[in-house]
Amino acid sequence: MVAITVKNLLKTCIHTLWKLVQLLCFIVIVPPLINYASLKREAPLLGQHVIVPPLINYASLKREAPLLGQHGLPYDIGYGQKLFLRCRGRGLPTVILDAPTGMNSDIWLPLQESLKQITTVCIYDRAGLGMSDPPPPPPPSSSSTTEQKSDEKEKKIPKHRGMDYTVEKMSEDLNRLVTATSQQAKPFILVGNDLGAIVTRFYTQMYEFDVSHLFLIDPLVETLFDNEQWKDHWYNKIIPRLHAMQLSAAVGINRLLVLTSMIDTPLGIEKSNNIEDDTININHRQKHLLCDASHISSSIREHFHMNETFSQMKLAWRMKAFPSNVSVTIINRRQYDKNLSNDLNKAWDESQEYLRTQLFRNQAQHRIIDSTDKYFIFNKPDLLETLIEDSINKWREQTKAA
Repeated sequence: MVAITVKNLLKTCIHTLWKLVQLLCFIVIVPPLINYASLKREAPLLGQHVIVPPLINYASLKREAPLLGQHGLPYDIGYGQKLFLRCRGRGLPTVILDAPTGMNSDIWLPLQESLKQITTVCIYDRAGLGMSDPPPPPPPSSSSTTEQKSDEKEKKIPKHRGMDYTVEKMSEDLNRLVTATSQQAKPFILVGNDLGAIVTRFYTQMYEFDVSHLFLIDPLVETLFDNEQWKDHWYNKIIPRLHAMQLSAAVGINRLLVLTSMIDTPLGIEKSNNIEDDTININHRQKHLLCDASHISSSIREHFHMNETFSQMKLAWRMKAFPSNVSVTIINRRQYDKNLSNDLNKAWDESQEYLRTQLFRNQAQHRIIDSTDKYFIFNKPDLLETLIEDSINKWREQTKAA
C-alpha cells in the first residue's frame, strides 16, 4: 500500500515537472519566434518610411530645378561645366554682383531690379550653388588606360589653376563666364558681399583692366582667422551646423519641415511680388535649395576651404600691387552680427580696419550703413542703390570728358 502511494506521488511529481518544462519552453522560445515573425512582416513597411521621403525629395528636386532656373541662362565655361547667369538692363558700365558665402544669387535680385533701369546688371551663381553645376571631377591619374586616349579627348580634361571652392578658382570661373562665354561689355563695376567681396578683390588683382570700381560689402578679410576665436567659430560651429542641414536635406527631413512651415528660408521674406519677371519666385527657389543636399554640400566646401582662400588672397596681395586705376568703396554695417559675442564682433571690426588702413592705406572710400540686418542687401537694396548709381554716373562723366 505504501509502495503504491510512493509510486503515485512520484508520477505526480514527474507530471508536474513536465508541465513546468513545457511552460518554461513556451516562455523562452515562443516570444522570440513571434518577435522574429513580426519583424519579418513589418520590415518592408518600416523600410518604406525610411526610403520614401528621400525618394520623394529627389523626384521633387529633379522636377523643380528646370522651372526654378528660368529667370536666367546656363553658360558653359568649359569642360562641360555650366554656371547660371542673369543679366538685365542696358548700358555701361556693367555691374556684376557676387553673393555671400554659400548663398546663391537670389539675394541680389531686388537690387538688380532697381539698377537695371540705368545700366546692365548681372548676377550669377558660383560653382555648385543655386542653379550652377558643381566643379568637374579632377583629371584622372596617368596610367596605361589614360595613355591610350586620343590627344583630342585629353584636351577636354580640365586643367585646374586653383583648388575648387577657393577664391583663385572662383575668380577664374567668373572671368570665363563674363568674358569668354557671355561676353559682357567692359568695364565692370564689381560688387561683392562677404566671400563675394574676396572673389571680386581677387578678380580685380588678376584682371585689372576689366574693372573700373570695386564695392566691398562687409568683406571677409584674409587676416580674420589670425584670431583663434573666429577660426574656432567658423570650423567648430558654422560648418557642423551646415553638415547637420545637409544630412537633413539628404534624407528628406528638410522637405517635410518646409511643407509644414516648421523651417524658414535664409532670406525669410518673399520679394517676388516686387519683381516684374514672372519666372522669378524667390521663396520657392529658396525652399528648393534648403532641400538640395548638393547645394548645401557646395556651401560647406566654400566654408571649409576658407583658410586656403585667405592664403591665396595673401599671396596675390604680396605678389602684385592693387591696380591704381580701380577705385574702391568699403561698406560696413553699424554692427556686424548682433547674435555673435562681443569678442567676435570686435575681431571682425579689427579685420575691417586692417583692410582699410593697412591694405588699402586709407585710399578706399568708407561708408557705414545704418543697419544690423545680415541680409540688408536683399531687404533694403535702396541703401546700396544710390552709392552704385553715383559710381556709374561718375564713370560716364569721366568717359564723356575724355
